[in-house]
Amino acid sequence: MNKKIFILIVFFIMALMLTACGSNPKEFSGSGISITLTDQFIEKEVIQAPLYLESTNHIFMGMRESKSELAIYNINTLRKYIDAVINNGNVNAEVETFNEDGVEYLYAYYTATVSEIEYGYMLIVMEGQSHYYSMNFGCLQKNLDDYKDTYFTWAKTIIVE
Repeated sequence: MNKKIFILIVFFIMALMLTACGSNPKEFSGSGISITLTDQFIEKEVIQAPLYLESTNHIFMGMRESKSELAIYNINTLRKYIDAVINNGNVNAEVETFNEDGVEYLYAYYTATVSEIEYGYMLIVMEGQSHYYSMNFGCLQKNLDDYKDTYFTWAKTIIVE
């Protein structure tokens, strides 16, 4: 009898531990962007982006720019916008198109070194009613390939104004 109770207690404790370790979907919004990530992300205030979210292994940054202001520089398509973002960031990246399940955006991968640490990024640009949106998922560069599917899953949840 004691053995059955012991096994039951161990099973109960393991179930509690697994529940505590899991993460749940959580929606974040800011700067005209809504995205569903996990509750392991927290929002931080930083200079680099009006929407900045961070977890232990990932970051998400988002910002928007007025189409009318960009038109002055002849940036009037999503392709011209991503090209300008890439050129302004002084990075070398190949642009690809994602169009699936009603979600459409342009994206590119690039790396950057910050304080001697190599980071990998997935740049995503989307078009809204009156703004273009530039967003980045980021992680340690050595982990980028492992996280690409996760980034695509999260990107499908993005809604822009």
